[in-house]
Amino acid sequence: MNPTFESLGVAPDLVEALASRGITEPFPIQQLAIPPALEGRDVCGKAKTGSGKTLAFGLPILGRSPRPSPGGPRALVLVPTGNSPCRSATS
Repeated sequence: MNPTFESLGVAPDLVEALASRGITEPFPIQQLAIPPALEGRDVCGKAKTGSGKTLAFGLPILGRSPRPSPGGPRALVLVPTGNSPCRSATS
């Protein structure tokens, strides 16, 4: 049986939001990265473009982070140079 976002520990409201966009099965990078990230551990992942890295780090950030003060940071995400930072910021 393939893991689901719910079985990986993603919050139900996020699972619902993903499903509404047709995203129901996590990609391999997400299966590996989401559980330790939800536990608060540091995660470093490397995968091809289009493999789901943004959700792999983004879902745990949304699920674990307390509401920041207005204008305050929620998380620090390090990305390589190039267009990745722009793409990550808008995803």
